[in-house]
Amino acid sequence: MRDIHFHAQLTQTSLLTKHRPRINRTPVILSFEVRNIGGRAFDGDLTLEEALGVGRSQAPYVRHLFLAPGTSQWVQFYFYTGIYTPEWRLSWTEEKGGVIPFERPDSGVPATVMLADPESPAMRNVRMPVFPETLFPTTVSATDALHAVVLDHSPRWDPPRRQAFLDWVKRGGTVHLLPGLNGDMPQFTEELAPLNVTADRTTIGAGLVVKQKISLSEINPNWLEKAGFSPTAATKNNDNGNITDLDAMLFRKLSGATKPSIAWWLIYLLTIAYVLLIGPAFYLLRKRDYRLLLAGFVATVVLFAWIFTVVGRRGYGEKQIYHSLAIAHSLGGGRYDVSEWIHAFATTGDNYRFEHAGGSQLYAALSEGETVRGAVVLGKESHFDADMPLFSSRPFHHRGVLNADDLGVEIQEWKLGPNAAQGPRYLKLKLNPAIASKVIQARIQHGEQYYNLVPVADGLEINPGAGQTAQSFFGENNNFYDYGIYGEGGDKAAAIERLRGLDKLFIALANNEPFYFRKSVTSTPLPPDRARLFIYASAPAGFSMKSDKFQSGESFVLYVQDLTKP
Repeated sequence: MRDIHFHAQLTQTSLLTKHRPRINRTPVILSFEVRNIGGRAFDGDLTLEEALGVGRSQAPYVRHLFLAPGTSQWVQFYFYTGIYTPEWRLSWTEEKGGVIPFERPDSGVPATVMLADPESPAMRNVRMPVFPETLFPTTVSATDALHAVVLDHSPRWDPPRRQAFLDWVKRGGTVHLLPGLNGDMPQFTEELAPLNVTADRTTIGAGLVVKQKISLSEINPNWLEKAGFSPTAATKNNDNGNITDLDAMLFRKLSGATKPSIAWWLIYLLTIAYVLLIGPAFYLLRKRDYRLLLAGFVATVVLFAWIFTVVGRRGYGEKQIYHSLAIAHSLGGGRYDVSEWIHAFATTGDNYRFEHAGGSQLYAALSEGETVRGAVVLGKESHFDADMPLFSSRPFHHRGVLNADDLGVEIQEWKLGPNAAQGPRYLKLKLNPAIASKVIQARIQHGEQYYNLVPVADGLEINPGAGQTAQSFFGENNNFYDYGIYGEGGDKAAAIERLRGLDKLFIALANNEPFYFRKSVTSTPLPPDRARLFIYASAPAGFSMKSDKFQSGESFVLYVQDLTKP
């Protein structure tokens, strides 16, 4: 290392643990400080890649860095491991370069931490795990591993971190506010102003803000648990679960929607004709003028190459297309935290750039049996570069905050039964017409029951008396993975119909239900005055990629939003 020196590799592994271990693609955070101890500025790329990618290899992650002599900077990578956790290495571009290996991140449960400066003298008597507040992610999409935080002050964050923290609360995070050194509760400004709550317990979106009357040195995980706040969730094994590699299953299903409708009988006939012309026909004509034979041979090769290209291209509809499946957690105001599986098909070989609006998106491309030719570029102009050959496909994962039509949910009527914990007797919701027209299935969870919602004139209405336990709800229809593990059957229309029937799978994934998965993370039950809405629908235009080379095909999304009884 001649011009650049890495001061630290990993920091505070509490946020490196993964939500829903070995099931869902959840970003792992790698933080390190880079210090330039040389006499020249460093202007190059840092690359994070698998060190042992046997059989499966991801596209490397690349982040550009400029560092003046004698300066330092903290750098973060958000990367994915899926169900495989290979060893990783960090390298950089300079005259001699350099490589730093590091151990594979382990699976775990979401963390409860104190956000603070770990070097502060006030931290000496703290009995909570401490995470450096300056390293809080700049996007809510990288916070799945965070369960709850303890705060006794307003962090000095830039706007992206303030927005990411508030989004995390709205997604379901818990904030424990403690009195500061002056004995007063912290006061927040700008994006964090909604945290200035008056009541001791206040819900913000799906999250919770709690004022605790305890000092910084007294609070600890045991105290939180005794006070009724589970400091962490727990992992749960399910030996009956059939799905171990969710990504592979979903990509396999998406590939069925791009399956070519090629007339194989025609291709076989053309192949036979080509072989007969190139072989026996030209052999029998070998005594003719060799110049005519050579010209005829070249013309035959060119003609059949063109015919095969036309037949193959017609089989794919002569268009470059992608299909996608997504889970979108509502953040309010038409903003969504989107986790998306995308399968793109190219009719022309080229180096393609895949990206979404808004920047700061996260991508991952994991291939089975081959090395992914491309790179995931991190930062404000994040995107995925992929080198795709003629008539090939590239599956990849996307995670980020996107803007689209707001769900516009309004609770028009909510009547509880004699026992509030047993569920609603009647519920009617008003829905944004732009969303309502695309709904495929709508469900709602209240307590331990799942209910079907039926469309009405201006929204959705509960089907009274149709509540099901989770065991009954998820157990009655699980044939979606019968196709996903052993291959897809049928034509493209059948494949698309199967995509339309994946709502229960995504509800189970979004709600930490263990029925289909070998491993899951337990979730906190909803209180009686809360319900969780699930709407499976055609994806909105706002979720589409920024690309003039691929058109959007069949795309479906599960919207998730928590509701509070008025």
